Amino acid sequence: MRETKTVDAAAMETGADKITEGAAETGADKTAESAAGTGADRTAENAAKNGAQAAAQAPDGEAGADKKKSGRKKRKTNYTLMLFADSKDGQIRQMGIGPAVVELTALFILTVVAVLAIVCWTGSRRNDELESMVAAQQKEIADLTSQNKVLTEENEDLVSLREELTDKVIVLSDTINRKVEEEEALEQEKAQAHMPVGFPMSSSASLEETGGDEPMVKLTGSEGSSIIAAADGTVVSVTTDSAYLHCIKIDHENGYNTIYRNDGDVMIKEGDTVVKGAILYVIGEDNTELGYQITYDGKYIDPMELINIDG
Repeated sequence: MRETKTVDAAAMETGADKITEGAAETGADKTAESAAGTGADRTAENAAKNGAQAAAQAPDGEAGADKKKSGRKKRKTNYTLMLFADSKDGQIRQMGIGPAVVELTALFILTVVAVLAIVCWTGSRRNDELESMVAAQQKEIADLTSQNKVLTEENEDLVSLREELTDKVIVLSDTINRKVEEEEALEQEKAQAHMPVGFPMSSSASLEETGGDEPMVKLTGSEGSSIIAAADGTVVSVTTDSAYLHCIKIDHENGYNTIYRNDGDVMIKEGDTVVKGAILYVIGEDNTELGYQITYDGKYIDPMELINIDG
């Protein structure tokens, strides 16, 4: 196709007054130009013919122009698209597109434009919503990040506090353990101190055992030595005795009681708290013998079972 020209039929109809003055010349010139441009003689002839027909149909004078204007107001404007094609064989073909096709094309274009506008508007609105959602999520993320930071700091403080408390607990536990060990040692020492295993004289002595229901050990010491408590305890009684002048009974607070019978002067009194080795009698010329007995839960036992002879 060499060149395409569009001939507006409605323009020919609406330009009646101009066609009246020079329709033949204008139509002939335009057709000649079109024919010269495309090199087709048939196009020139058709253009001249169309110009002549338009000139012949145009009314003469001012009355015809007014009539044409009046008709132009009432007539519906139609548009026709003319296409001229130069084929390989040298012939020119004329193709026309009617107003219905043009209207349908315009309607289709408007519809497409409207759909695109709606899609664009919907997309824009959706984009705004997404941006709003993203902004809200970013704000929420920022808030959560801030909260996480605060919680992390609090957690670090708690970890530090826990470590500090753990150290204090360890120290306290060690202190308690040491205290318990010390108390246990003291209890053990106390229990040991209250066991009547000590030798009841401050010096060596001769020993004689007597059996029976109330076993007794008779110890004879030297003048100037002392009769002493065999263990820690409390003096529960100081009485006279049929065989000896005095009888001292000491409760060792563990079920054991020791009894010391002697004719000498008593050096303690009832209610006194005594420790192992406390002097009960001073041995003189007339009180060298000690009658020593032990009871456990009210029953007499053999003193030799507990006495530490080496002590």
